[in-house]
Amino acid sequence: DGGVTTNGGIADSVVSKDDNTSHQQPTPSAPTTTIQTTIQTTIQTAIHTTRTGGIVIEGTSGSTGISLATLCTQRGHSIIVVMPDDQAKEKQSILNCLGAIVHIVPNASISNAGHYVNVARRIALDINQRNYGSDDDDRTTTKPPIQAAFMNQFENESNYQAHVETTGPELWNQTNRQIDVFCMSSGTGATLSGVGRYLKDQSIQEIAAAETATGRNGRRRRQRPCQIILVDPPGSVLYNKVKYNVAYATQQRERNLLRHRYDTIAEGIGLDRITRNFALGVERGVIDDAIRVSDQEAVDMAHWLLRYEGLFVGSSSAMNV
Repeated sequence: DGGVTTNGGIADSVVSKDDNTSHQQPTPSAPTTTIQTTIQTTIQTAIHTTRTGGIVIEGTSGSTGISLATLCTQRGHSIIVVMPDDQAKEKQSILNCLGAIVHIVPNASISNAGHYVNVARRIALDINQRNYGSDDDDRTTTKPPIQAAFMNQFENESNYQAHVETTGPELWNQTNRQIDVFCMSSGTGATLSGVGRYLKDQSIQEIAAAETATGRNGRRRRQRPCQIILVDPPGSVLYNKVKYNVAYATQQRERNLLRHRYDTIAEGIGLDRITRNFALGVERGVIDDAIRVSDQEAVDMAHWLLRYEGLFVGSSSAMNV
């Protein structure tokens, strides 16, 4: 069964100095011991639940973890999901039901070793470096070591490519090629960049085909390529990156810095950094413009959708609408 462990992922150390030498001495302090113990408990639980010898590990605000947990359950892998402590408890419940081992860490900047993505990466490295499962007490049998795979959804370009090859064509075909504008928020940036790349390319090809068939002065059904618009919550730097090519938000000013560098009710969207998958959309000219949506606008839209459309959606979906 899945479980939840809490604590950060940073090993504390102190600098000690004597008359002759100066060196760093790792300290087996209570916080450090607790952190190391919870991480090892997480690893051991995953090792004992995998049916294939494979462990999938990801740092996520929840949604990607749920998708991965579903696939891992079907395929027999165990999965460790590292989440920040400010996400909805319902996500943890779903992950536990799917058999995921959930490791909760305090929310932190990506530059902090305790950031949930960094902790997930470190757990994967620890498993692969220690060769768990390869050395048994019975030396007459040899088992392959436990293998860990860190998905790295924010920087892994296969995330972007998957949306170019699957989600983009799905939307294009199911709407009978009638998409003029595609608006959505960004978490990893892969969906916006990947879907946007496909829709823009297809619409450009359609325009070119129409010009060839009817002449440059002929009537064309589509006047311009599909426009790709970022929807961004308060405090995220992505809006300014698209609009002004500067990754900064006023909420990051030191004089009014809050607990998080971006302060919004929306979960899983908006960032204070530029990921590789989002950069692909910016660098390749996929994203045309950006819109800032306030929390209140998202709440109002969520209530409107529930009342008049019977759609029970979360904050990010409400912002998109």
